Amino acid sequence: MLPEILSKYQYLANPITLTVIGWLALYLFLVFFVFFYRLFSLNAWIKKENNSLNALIMGGNISSDSSLNSCIERSNSKKFHILNACIEASIKEGKKGLAFLAIVSSTAPFIGLFGTVVSILVAFGHMGNNTSLSLVAPAISEALIATAVGILVAIPAYSFHQILANKFEDLISTLKMQRDLITTDD
Repeated sequence: MLPEILSKYQYLANPITLTVIGWLALYLFLVFFVFFYRLFSLNAWIKKENNSLNALIMGGNISSDSSLNSCIERSNSKKFHILNACIEASIKEGKKGLAFLAIVSSTAPFIGLFGTVVSILVAFGHMGNNTSLSLVAPAISEALIATAVGILVAIPAYSFHQILANKFEDLISTLKMQRDLITTDD
């Protein structure tokens, strides 16, 4: 059924629509790549930091896998301000990818809308005096595909941003608890 519709109305014949959809397809690929890469790396990092926190709570030492441990070893100090600096470095590392997801989630609908507006303008420009529903409907349908694709890209980008931001907050909370436990021992 779909091939018949595509051949009948020649959907996606406009190069602007194709360019916009291509751009959004690239965005969608990158959104999924960034999300899964950051999800797995943040989950592994959180697991290491939780193990370290549990060791500290049980009266042991900070785990060698903890990012705060490497900071302590480099500076030879367990001072509060040094650990804060290490947490800030972790914040910088942990936020990688979040800005990209936020940008995509906010710009993808506008890119789709741009494709829609340009496609409608081109369609109206080609119609001239021959205006009928049978001529206008396919052109409008083609134009709206770009907006639909823009929204389709924005939804996972926004959702993935929220998921990763939540994971990131868990990580920072665990690091701060470790810092508090380490500095109270002094």
